[in-house]
Amino acid sequence: MKKKILTLCMVVALVATAAIGGTLAYFTDTDDATNTFTVGNVQIDLTEPKWEEAGSKDAPEVYPGEALAKDPTVTNTGKNPCFVRISVTGWDSLAPAGLITYRTDYVANALGTDWVLHTDGYYYYTKVLAAGETTDALFDQIVIPTNLTNGYDGSYSLVVTAEAVQAQGAQPSWTAVQEMGVADIATWFGTCMAEVE
Repeated sequence: MKKKILTLCMVVALVATAAIGGTLAYFTDTDDATNTFTVGNVQIDLTEPKWEEAGSKDAPEVYPGEALAKDPTVTNTGKNPCFVRISVTGWDSLAPAGLITYRTDYVANALGTDWVLHTDGYYYYTKVLAAGETTDALFDQIVIPTNLTNGYDGSYSLVVTAEAVQAQGAQPSWTAVQEMGVADIATWFGTCMAEVE
């Protein structure tokens, strides 16, 4: 009798083990990975604080050789780091009296820190401009030609235009992007601007 009870207990244990084993074999799991991303943007603001404060007030009555406060400055208001360049037209707007010139810290034809005039006529900021950062002013004054004489009535314009393109993707690595020279930055602008057109 004890042998039958022991055998019966072993059979029940085997059935229970088989049932649990069979149940465990059906446990499954599924998991999804959702990759959330946001698209950044490149956005800049061109400001001229000293022009607004003083230069624009002096501009209506300029005299030969006068220096006017004018400080084109670019701020990255977007989410992504970018490269910046500026074009300036109208240097010859007072011809034949001469060209309007620029200076920085009272040094003629000197640009602000990290700005370079390239052979394509653009002024390039030579560093990556991070989100929230502001460039040094391109220059801080413009100078009216000394040969200006009576007869130049009317308005004359010096037009400053700033452009920016994303810095990311310009080179295979971020270190290489940060080491780009002016020629490389100019080429990258050509690539990016061609895509826009």
